[in-house]
Order: sequence, then C-alpha cells, then structure tokens
Amino acid sequence: MPPHGNPLVGHRTSLPLKPGGVRRRTAWHRMWGLCAALLGVAMLLLGAAGLATVPDLIEDEKAFGTATACTTLSSPHDDCLRSFDAAVTRTVIKEQNKSSEYTLYLDGPARVPRSIDMGDSEPLLKRLRPGDNVTITLWRDYATEVRQGKISQETADTPEGEPVFVCALALVVTCGGAYGLYAGGTALARARRHAVRGLPATLVTRGKEAAGAALCALLALVVGDFTNVPVMLVVWLGSLPLVRWVVRRRQQRSAGRHARPPVHTV
Repeated sequence: MPPHGNPLVGHRTSLPLKPGGVRRRTAWHRMWGLCAALLGVAMLLLGAAGLATVPDLIEDEKAFGTATACTTLSSPHDDCLRSFDAAVTRTVIKEQNKSSEYTLYLDGPARVPRSIDMGDSEPLLKRLRPGDNVTITLWRDYATEVRQGKISQETADTPEGEPVFVCALALVVTCGGAYGLYAGGTALARARRHAVRGLPATLVTRGKEAAGAALCALLALVVGDFTNVPVMLVVWLGSLPLVRWVVRRRQQRSAGRHARPPVHTV
C-alpha cells in the first residue's frame, strides 16, 4: 500500500506514455475538470438559492395554516381565503404504477388558474363533468380547494410541505455541486499527474460520500414530512459522519489486506 493507503483507481500496468499522449490526456483532464467545476459552482449556487427561500416558505406555510375566509371588510391584500366560481372544461385522471395524474381544467375569472393539480380523484374530481359549476378557494396564488355543493376536495396546490421538499432538493443539489467542484478542481490542479498515473481512488471515495449524503437528504425528507425543517436538517447533518464511516468501511473491506497499487512505468 502507498503511504496514504489509497490505491489508484482504474490503473493497469502500461508502457511508457509518449509526450504527445501525455499532452492529449492532460488537455482532456483539464477540459472535463473545467466543465465539472463550472457545473459544481452552478449547482452550489442553485442549492444556496433554494436554501435561502426555505425561511420564507416556512412563513407562508404558517400563514396558510392560520388563514380564514375573507369577509366583506377584508382588503385585497389580506391573507384570507377567497372564493371564485368557475366552470369545468375537462378532467384528466390517469392512475398508473409509476406515475399518476389528477388534473382539473377550468374556465373562470382571471385569478382562477386554468388547471389545478388535485392530487387524487377522490372525493370530488371523479364526479365532475365538463360544464359543471364549482367554487374555487384561493389563498394568494394557490388554488387550495374545489367545492361543488356539499362535496369539497383539497388540492395539491398548497404551501404545505413546500419548505421540507425545497430544503431536501436543495441539499441534494448542494451535494452534487460540492462533488463536482471537488472533482473538477482536482482535475484542473493535477491534470498532468492524472494523465500519467490515472485518477486517484479518493475521487471515487468522495463521489460515494456525496451520493450517500444526497440519499440521506431524501431520507430526511420523510422525517421532515412528520416534523419540520430544523429537525430534518439535524437528522441529515447527523447522518453525514455515518455515511463517511460506511464508505470508508466498505472501501477497506474491498481493498483487502494484500491489496497493492499497480506498477507504472513512466
């Protein structure tokens, strides 16, 4: 084993590389490294922007939870529930194993959306037919409920659950961005070395750690659905040392006691 205990990845015994081959490989590593680094930076910025919106989404969720029906004294800017009449133009109900669609299409006032994701066919959507009159409940730009007579159905268009979902998605994007920046930066800084010796094992190790962290963000999403964003973040941060330990443990087992780096002639 080398001094740091990390054998090189994807190496094989090879003949001495010609100067032209080294230059081409160096240029290749610099090219993909630059692309990976730029992509990583873009993903990090996107993830940071997503996380920055989470506090506002939490406030929106709280405001929606305390919203009441508008009264005649309410101003247009009050955070209250407003009702508008609309007519059904068509419905789409597709129930499949991998993907489902429950969409209601409407014709009504300008504030009423032309289509609403109902989230399910029960209890109202499956009963509606083109030409039926319904009442739409709006909160800000959200169409939160559809009602016909005594039957009402909450839609999937509400701020509930948005902070947790956006936070989890931002964490996943951040994990990918961090790895992209690391891999790209490493390739740029050591392009010639990688051209001669190949990519180091640490690149694969960090990739597995980043993938594990992203997977834990999705698992933390489940926790967030039952709790809130702070608890979700604590669970995710607490899982990172475990991810690192599991990756290192599996790497040690796969390497074995007698693993040796390949021999290179340069």
